[in-house]
Amino acid sequence: MKRLLAAIAVWVAAVSAPASAAEPDFAPLARLIRQTKDATAHPSGTAVAVVKDGKVIYEGYFGDADIAARTPVTRETVFYIASATKPFFALNALLREDAGQLDMRMSMREMFPDLRFAGFDADAVTLGDLLIHGSGVDNPPLVWATAFSGVHDAASRRALVGLSVADPEAAHGTFKYTNVGYNIASVWMDARFGTPWQAQLERAIFQPLDMRHTTAWISRAQAARWTLAKPYSFASEDPRVPLYLAKSDDTMQAAGGLVSTAPDLARFLLAQFPDARAGGLPAAAILRSHQTRIGLEAKYQDFQRSGYAWGWYTGPYKGRTMLHHFGGFAGFHAHLSFMPAEGIGLVVLNNEDMLGAQLTNLIADHVYGLLLGEKDIATTSTRRFSELQEKARAFRRNTLAKREEIRARAWHLSAPRERYIGTYRHDLLGDMVVTREGPDGLRIRWGRLDAVATGAEQLDHVRVEFAPNSGQLLAFTVKDARVESIAFDGMAFRKRDDASVSGAFASGADVSGGSALSPR
Repeated sequence: MKRLLAAIAVWVAAVSAPASAAEPDFAPLARLIRQTKDATAHPSGTAVAVVKDGKVIYEGYFGDADIAARTPVTRETVFYIASATKPFFALNALLREDAGQLDMRMSMREMFPDLRFAGFDADAVTLGDLLIHGSGVDNPPLVWATAFSGVHDAASRRALVGLSVADPEAAHGTFKYTNVGYNIASVWMDARFGTPWQAQLERAIFQPLDMRHTTAWISRAQAARWTLAKPYSFASEDPRVPLYLAKSDDTMQAAGGLVSTAPDLARFLLAQFPDARAGGLPAAAILRSHQTRIGLEAKYQDFQRSGYAWGWYTGPYKGRTMLHHFGGFAGFHAHLSFMPAEGIGLVVLNNEDMLGAQLTNLIADHVYGLLLGEKDIATTSTRRFSELQEKARAFRRNTLAKREEIRARAWHLSAPRERYIGTYRHDLLGDMVVTREGPDGLRIRWGRLDAVATGAEQLDHVRVEFAPNSGQLLAFTVKDARVESIAFDGMAFRKRDDASVSGAFASGADVSGGSALSPR
C-alpha cells in the first residue's frame, strides 16, 4: 500500500506540474531574413545571436562576408562593431576605478595639467562626464584623426586634446552623443597606465570572458587569418563592391575600435546578468555600468532612449527596461541589447550600413516579441519585412538618381583648376594632397581618406565623400587668384609652396604610433 501511494503521488505530481515552455522557434525569422536578402539581391552578411537565462539559445548566419569570393558568414566571421565598443571601454574604466586606479571625478585640468584649455571650464568637466556624453566639449580634429585619417601618434593625440572647445550645441551637463569624450579619455588612460587602451580591454575583459575572436587591432586579426567581413553599402553605386575605407590599426579608436564575432559578443551580453556572469568580472562593476547617469529624450528607429549609463543607452522597449548600444560606420552596423529583468539579450552584426540597420531593427522586433510572448509577432514581422523589401527597391532608385544629380552639379571655382593642386599642411593633422583626376576633376587624399571631388553651390567649395555615401564640403581660400588653404570642419590646412613633403606627417606615411598603438 505504501508503494502504491508513493507511485500515485509521483504520477499526480507529474500530471499536475506545468508543462515546460516550448522552445522558441526562430525558423520563421531565418526565412524572413533570407527572403529579404534575396528580394533586395544584396547578399551582404548578417550574424545573429540570442541569449536567454544564462545561455545562447539561437545563432543564425546569413549572406556573405566577401560577396565576390562568396565567402559565407559563419560563427567565426569577424565584424567591425564601431560604437558598440563604448560599453567595453566604459566598463574597463569602472573596473579601474573599483581597483582604486582612477577617479571618475577627476577633472580635465587634472588629467592634462600641461594643456591650456580655452572656452570652457576644464576644472568642471570630469572623466565621468566624458564617458556619459555630458562634457559639453567638442573636438572635430581629434575625431577625424583617430577614426578616419589615421594620421596621428601619441604626441599629436595629446596635442589635439588641447584643441578641445566648448560645444556650441550642448552645455556641460547636457547629453550630446559624440566620440569626443571617449577619445579624450583614451589619450589620458594610455598615458596614465603606460599601456594602450586596446591592451587594457584585452586583459580586463576579453581574456576573462574567453572572447578569443575579439581584438582592437586589425593587424592581429589579419595575422591570425580570421575571416574579416568586408564593408558594403546598399547606397553605393555598385552595392556588391566593398567600400574603399577599410579599418586599420590607426583608425581603431576607443569610441569605435573593436572587431568581434556574434558568439564572442554573446559572451559579453551573458556577463551583463549577475546570476550568469562569466569570467569572474565583478558583479558590482557590471551592475554599476547599467545605472543611468544622464537623462535624454531620443528615439532611434523602434528604440526609445531616456538615459545613458556607462556606455549603454537605457529606455523602455516593448514595455520593459532595455539597455542597448549600436554601432554604425561605413559598411557596418552592429547591435547589442539586453533586458536585465527578463534575462534576454541580442547580438546582430552586419557588414552593410544602410539596409543592415533597417533589417536589424526588424530582427530585434521579432526576437524580443517572440521571447516576450507577443501573439501576433509572426504576422507583424511578415508585414514589416515585406514593407522593408519595397522600401529597399525605392531606396535604390532614389540613390541612383541622387548620384546622377551630384555628378551633374556645376563647379564654382574662382581660379584656374591647376592652382588648386598641391599639398596642404596642418601641423597636427598631416597633409591633405590635391591632385588632378581626369581632364577636369580633383582628387583629395588625407591619410587613409581618398575622394574624388564634385562641384558645390558655394564659391570655391567642393564636395567629397571621405566617409563613403556621406558628403562633406571642403572650402578653399583664394586671394588674388592664389589658393592659400583648405578649411574642413573647423580645421585649416595651409598650402605649401613646394610640393615636397618631409617629416613624420608626410602624405600616406604610417604614423600610427608603432608600439604605442599596436603589438608590431
